[in-house]
Amino acid sequence: MNILLEIMLATPFIGGLLAFIGGKVHRWVRFAVAVTFSFLTLIEAFVYYNVTIKGVVWGSLFGSKLILQTNPISWLFLFIVTAMSFLIVIFSIGDMEEDRIKLDSYYMQLLFVEGAMIGIVLAGDLITFFMFWEIMSWTSYFLIIYGGKKSVAAGYKYIIMSIIGAYSMFIAIAMLYVKAHSLVYADVATTLAHSSATFVVWTVVLLGIGFFVKAAIMPLHTWLPDAHSEAPSPVSPLLSGVLIKMGAYGLFIVLYGFLSVQLAGNIMPSVFSTPILLYIIQWLAALSIVLATFLAIMQEDAKRLLAYSSISQIGYVVLGIATGTSLGVAGGLFHALNHAIFKGLLFLAVGAVIYRTGTRNLSDLGGLVKKMPYTFTALLLGIIALAGVPPLNGFVSKWMIYEALLQKKEVFLLIMAFIGSTGAFLYVYRLIHSIFLGQLPKKYENVKDVPILMQVPIWVLAVSTIIFGIFPGLAMNVIVKGMKLFGFKPIAYTLFGFPQGTAMGALKVINISAVLAIAFVAAWVLFLILSKSRKVSQYDNYAAGQVVTPELKYNYSFGFYMSFGRVIKSILKLGIERIYNYWVDAAKIFGDYYMRRVYTGNLETYNSYIVIVVTIAAAAILLGGKLW
Repeated sequence: MNILLEIMLATPFIGGLLAFIGGKVHRWVRFAVAVTFSFLTLIEAFVYYNVTIKGVVWGSLFGSKLILQTNPISWLFLFIVTAMSFLIVIFSIGDMEEDRIKLDSYYMQLLFVEGAMIGIVLAGDLITFFMFWEIMSWTSYFLIIYGGKKSVAAGYKYIIMSIIGAYSMFIAIAMLYVKAHSLVYADVATTLAHSSATFVVWTVVLLGIGFFVKAAIMPLHTWLPDAHSEAPSPVSPLLSGVLIKMGAYGLFIVLYGFLSVQLAGNIMPSVFSTPILLYIIQWLAALSIVLATFLAIMQEDAKRLLAYSSISQIGYVVLGIATGTSLGVAGGLFHALNHAIFKGLLFLAVGAVIYRTGTRNLSDLGGLVKKMPYTFTALLLGIIALAGVPPLNGFVSKWMIYEALLQKKEVFLLIMAFIGSTGAFLYVYRLIHSIFLGQLPKKYENVKDVPILMQVPIWVLAVSTIIFGIFPGLAMNVIVKGMKLFGFKPIAYTLFGFPQGTAMGALKVINISAVLAIAFVAAWVLFLILSKSRKVSQYDNYAAGQVVTPELKYNYSFGFYMSFGRVIKSILKLGIERIYNYWVDAAKIFGDYYMRRVYTGNLETYNSYIVIVVTIAAAAILLGGKLW
């Protein structure tokens, strides 16, 4: 059975190569190969559902074993990777315009990214982890730059930030290797348990920088808004729904696989019974929740709005993980799954709108509800889940995080988490209102819903928001079993929620769902009985006493939250983006003004360099050791 780990790891890489080759034969060969191998990987993942395997040696490097392993927590992220990748491959077939050379490479890179993320969650040592981390970074960079001219600039920003994070991780890994002479997770944990507080803190901080970059936790988030918005529509949910979760997974492994709450509490002071290092992480996550929510509210670009929303939502994941309690960590891990589902759904739904209208500018859209009813319904489910409204999946995981903060009496963090959820109502309402409600512009009168091949992934995710919302026990079954392996106390749960007397109190989502369903049906019946309305044209209306015309919209999309923007204007001025842009501009000036005097592109100049170097080398050889 253990050999299947290596087979599962190899499957997407083999599939990527065959898809590239198959594209040279015919585009449908490429599609068939990509779908088949991504589906095979998903099936292989289910073999390891709730299975724990330790220490499968698949090689060695620098005297350290290369290990593959799996447990219920790594399986949770494995499921996110394989399921989302499979759906994105299907959506890509309908969405991506045919460009034979580029699409051959696109599907190869798509499967390579999947394979790299599988390698990360199956890794049992830091060499394997770091190797696949770098493969993930570079292959995802090539996917980002498929979006066009602007996406190339976004890709540069992404890869520069990724390199900074990678160097930070590499330094920490080198420190651990020198001290432990092994990079196997178990050996690293033992080494940290017998190390000084200074060494432990530096190790966690350096590794954490790499994870925070990938998870886009502020202030290391600057790459995400550009990359997510400028990447092709199928790539955006891969980045937001899956890739940034690798940062959260890495953080979980370091905090609870290498370290532990008890060890951290012994070597550093605590605040609210939380080790100071975890408390700082909580505050960074909470600031990401609030500030990214404010920024999302102000966006005119639908994909950029969702990108800032991703920063906010991953903040909930990290906040939950950093609480250090069973309930909080379980809530963070559950929200990682839920965010992958509803944010993947939202990005695909917006991608469907872009596919039909050619724009993602909210001010240019409106009235598409009758033209794209299936996409509207799916997006509606997505925003309800994101806002944390029962009975959809975002509700339970957020509620677990709130309850964990309340139990720890971390009131300010709880308030910030609530602010993030309240703000989410504002920007998700903007999203659905500007796209689907109001007046339909004439240029979109012939728009229709997307092809069935693009609808299938959207509706799989839409139904999943309902399934994991009404039946949270499906996810908790995996999470609780996995957390036991990391020393956490078990949480009592049922298929429909949490029983009376537990940390969560009595929470049965099925009861909440039933009440909401009855209320909805009752309201609908009253509407049918009492309604005296009649259907009218969208222009059979008036605004402030003025007749509505195609030139005069009664709903103004542009500047939707302009007054709110004036209130938070001073906060937005503090953005780390300005600092990043300053250094980028300085690097460009240095490159253009100084480096171009060295790399002139002139063959004679390069010949001169060769003569100078050879002369210096010959002089050094002739003089021997007389000069030193």
